Amino acid sequence: MNANKPVHDDKTVHDNKPVHRDKTVHYERRGRLALIRLDRTGTSNAIDPPTLEALGAAYHRADNDDAVAVVLHAEGPDFSVGLDPKSFLPTLQARTYSADGPGRINPFGTSTRLSKPLVVAVQGTVGAMAHELMLAADVRVAADGTRFSQGEVSRGTTPAGGGALRMAAEAGWGNAMRWLLTGESWGTDEAVRLGLVQEVVPLGDQLPRAIEIAEKIAANPPLAVRATLELGRRAREAHAQQVYADLIPTLYRLLDTADFAERLAALKEGRDPVYTGR
Repeated sequence: MNANKPVHDDKTVHDNKPVHRDKTVHYERRGRLALIRLDRTGTSNAIDPPTLEALGAAYHRADNDDAVAVVLHAEGPDFSVGLDPKSFLPTLQARTYSADGPGRINPFGTSTRLSKPLVVAVQGTVGAMAHELMLAADVRVAADGTRFSQGEVSRGTTPAGGGALRMAAEAGWGNAMRWLLTGESWGTDEAVRLGLVQEVVPLGDQLPRAIEIAEKIAANPPLAVRATLELGRRAREAHAQQVYADLIPTLYRLLDTADFAERLAALKEGRDPVYTGR
């Protein structure tokens, strides 16, 4: 068995013990809830390809057991800085990047999607790919002091996990473009104003509060919960499906530009990049 691949073992779906995937994603059943935890703290929970695959496997597990609601959270001071660029570069250069696959559900919900309510608890840094994980959740709880960003444009790329579409849908066009096109980060006050998080709580309370909300959701009849969620998502995102299909091809097109090559060269040489729009 390849040690770099997540293990799919449906025999343990209904137990209450954590399930480890690549030692960076843990799955736990707690009553009517499934808890999924990122744990790559030595890298501020940066997401590498095995971790993304393991997240997809954990979502698949949650979707196929009898949990009514799901909670996503992370170990350590940061929820996640986002994509781990060094580990993902070979995958991107080979044009083999994918959040899909057998036994997985796309954690960004741009193709396959978790059919159960997802509540996320975040803290510290929530950057780029991690922000897209957060935006794909249905309810979001943030610790006071959390910093958010969707700054791919400043790196010569574009959000490939639906971040631009979801920000515009939730925050409004101008509010979304203010942050997407500058690449700057923002704090919890702005996140609440934009509607990107529903509650801000003291640091350390974000997971208990997310669990509390998820338990209230899970106390309702499961079929009614899922039907309400499905109808709401269909109404909001039906128009986005065609655009979702263009996300990865657009990313690959930008990776082939002279501007992206200039960014890499400038980083290597320790200078400011000079972009030419080519």
